[in-house]
Amino acid sequence: MGITEKSAEYKYIFGPVLSRRLGISLGVDLVPHKTCTLDCLYCECGKTTDKTLKRAEYVPVDLVKEELKDFLSSGPHLDFITFSGSGEPTLHSGIEEIIKFLKIEYPQYKTALLSNGTLFFMPELRKEILEIDLLKVSIDAGSKENFIKINRPHNELNFLRVIDGLVSLRKGYNKNFLVEFFIMPGINESDGELLKLKKIYNKIKPDSIYLNSIDRPGTKQWIKPASPEILKRVTECFGKENILPERYLKQHASVPAKAYYKRLLTTIKRRPLTAGEISEMSGINLDDLVIELDNLIKKGEIVKREMPNGIFFVRK
Repeated sequence: MGITEKSAEYKYIFGPVLSRRLGISLGVDLVPHKTCTLDCLYCECGKTTDKTLKRAEYVPVDLVKEELKDFLSSGPHLDFITFSGSGEPTLHSGIEEIIKFLKIEYPQYKTALLSNGTLFFMPELRKEILEIDLLKVSIDAGSKENFIKINRPHNELNFLRVIDGLVSLRKGYNKNFLVEFFIMPGINESDGELLKLKKIYNKIKPDSIYLNSIDRPGTKQWIKPASPEILKRVTECFGKENILPERYLKQHASVPAKAYYKRLLTTIKRRPLTAGEISEMSGINLDDLVIELDNLIKKGEIVKREMPNGIFFVRK
């Protein structure tokens, strides 16, 4: 069953989106747009406007629960409910309460947390997320210098402390643990840098390494996708058996077109998407969808950006 038209507009949840590795994923956005500990060069959400290490109840826990109840009441097919969005979800002080709520009230759904991994030096946070089914953190740099260059962290974040926090996290977290490496040609894919990263990954001991490269509009337009040669060299360094295989799950989320149109703008504002991706996850006819996207462009809500792998629609 799909969701009702009544419940189509939400403030704190978005999607479902079709993820290359998570399948059909309902997003939960726990912080205001671009509230983060980092300001990564490649971020598809744009430049960080509130760089902070302060954990707080940025959005009301009770309202997040209400939106989840409303959406999940119809029993939609989802592969994951994912804490992600347009900022760093672990900044929210109530994340544990929402995780426990989902585990108790909706145990049939798996949960995922997509984090930049910078706050796990905090012992209390490491305990709060232990019930998450899948955890993905990002490590793009093998050195302090590249951490500053690529991720542009809050000035109180210490690179070695971040890595030590992830090592401690892994010792207590025994579910599916992934590390994402965002490849930036010319910056973090030299042989020396890859060896430093490999040493860090060996200390953390993730289940898999997720290779990523620019395929959606990010903060800086000069960032280029990783070439097949670079991907091959990175894979050989880290070990093919350690790399998470590419999986694009061609499934349809059962969301009525009329309802999805109402949530289309909020979804695009959190994640740049192509018309094909939106059509794939919603089941909306592509020609009808293009008309609606053109209307949003005319209203000044979104813009088009051309990338090597397609035309993406992004927030203005």
